[in-house]
Amino acid sequence: MTSDIVIVGGGVIGLSIAWELSGAGLRVTVLDQKEMGQEASWAGAGMIPPGDIEDPATHPLAVLSEQRWATFSAALRNESGIDNEYHRCGGILLPGQRSIDDLIERWRSLHVTTERIDSARLQEIEPSLDSSQTPAVWLPEMAQVRNPRHLKALITACESRGVQLLSGEEVISWKRNGERLLSAVTRNAEHTAAEFLIAAGAWTSRLLEPLGQPLTVEPVLGQIALLQAQTGQIRRIIEEGKQYIVPRRDGRVLIGATEERVGFQKRNTEAAIAQLVEFARSKCPVLKDAPLIKTWSGLRPWCGHGRPVLGNVPGYSNLFLAAGHFRAGLSNSPGTALVMRQLILGEPPNIDLSAFAL
Repeated sequence: MTSDIVIVGGGVIGLSIAWELSGAGLRVTVLDQKEMGQEASWAGAGMIPPGDIEDPATHPLAVLSEQRWATFSAALRNESGIDNEYHRCGGILLPGQRSIDDLIERWRSLHVTTERIDSARLQEIEPSLDSSQTPAVWLPEMAQVRNPRHLKALITACESRGVQLLSGEEVISWKRNGERLLSAVTRNAEHTAAEFLIAAGAWTSRLLEPLGQPLTVEPVLGQIALLQAQTGQIRRIIEEGKQYIVPRRDGRVLIGATEERVGFQKRNTEAAIAQLVEFARSKCPVLKDAPLIKTWSGLRPWCGHGRPVLGNVPGYSNLFLAAGHFRAGLSNSPGTALVMRQLILGEPPNIDLSAFAL
């Protein structure tokens, strides 16, 4: 059966777009070279910031996504019966290499609720954090979601809507007629559709190259460590630069993450994990005796500017692209799914997508 659209890539971006499009009545097929949702989407810590202070162009996408997370999560829970544990726990930002004034000014310029906190206020908000880590910045609107549960909810909800999810289907070539794609070819089958969308994360370049599109999407390794603390011992997300501490409701604490350019190589190293654990224990002394229970890694997709590429692929009338979200794939997935659905259906998108063009 011919689909209305074939999506290549079954991570959080591809699955979220599939969910949106199936809700609009389209027949959707998702192809993934491995298992659905098992790459970068699964590996992250699930932080959802209230905006983006690094890139003014990406900020509207971050805001749109943040505004949709509560209703998006509720809809997935209703359809799948799985709670992704979305909640606004708030976040504490430590200045690190940046000045506290710079952090506050950047967030306030984006109209995000921001508070400068001293040691007394820190004790009220997050007593587990060493009081010497002040002054700091309190962002009460920062939220989190539990990645593996969110992916399970997405997969189940997509299946309930009739989305065809095909794992182990690596696209090895394309069939086309002029500027129109006809099918995505795997070793097992030929998947025809009216429209196609590539959302393959760090593997996107391999799919675009035979189509004459030289976009470089580089894999960037991120290692994460998991400690088991007492339930409720840490309640807020803690960030310092690119490092973070994310507490789950069951007492598990995620610590991340490295940024390493080592190609398509997923692995953990003793040195990196030791550094992450030391970072967490130096900030939160209550973690001193918390055992290390698990480590893992993922490959983030980097386009060279930290901004995703969203939109039509030049030279093709029925091919779309949503890739290169780097560290913000999960957090920006609800907004990405909405604007890509709007673009594919010919509707005006909620935000200006010109900054995301290929």
